[in-house]
Amino acid sequence: MISLASFGFAIASAYGQSVEIVSPNKAYTFAYGDAISHQIKRDHSTNEMIARVTFSNYPYAGDREPRRDETFDFVFPGLRFDAARNEFVAHTRHHVPIPIAALRPNFPYAGYKLEPNAQIFLVKRSGHVTAVLNATTQPQGGGRWVQVDDNWSLQNLLALGLERLTR
Repeated sequence: MISLASFGFAIASAYGQSVEIVSPNKAYTFAYGDAISHQIKRDHSTNEMIARVTFSNYPYAGDREPRRDETFDFVFPGLRFDAARNEFVAHTRHHVPIPIAALRPNFPYAGYKLEPNAQIFLVKRSGHVTAVLNATTQPQGGGRWVQVDDNWSLQNLLALGLERLTR
């Protein structure tokens, strides 16, 4: 699945119709934990887009290891905030605008939502987390938030086995 997504990004990149921004913010969290919540926020003083992600050790929490949650913010510099449309926008190297996230006035909890052409990858390597925003001019299939782990947890082994079975 990831290789197919990478292939799609490679095609879009060849035509200059994609944007990839790696957040300068890094996090260190549970190696075998999981992202349990995520949201897009706007820093009102800088108009930067922030991805707020909460990781938890819930997959292995129990009597000896109490559940703990940790929240981290990942900033994505280089995006422009369009105040008239309440929207974050990126521009390709050919100056093509790509909408990234827009304010959705969902009652009672309004918030920014990623557009169908944008994804945030949470890349975890032994607990070290890097957030990567990837957007193209065309809508992308799959989830808007994708967690990629390098650990050999049972969850990842089952996912890998299922992927191979469905090929």
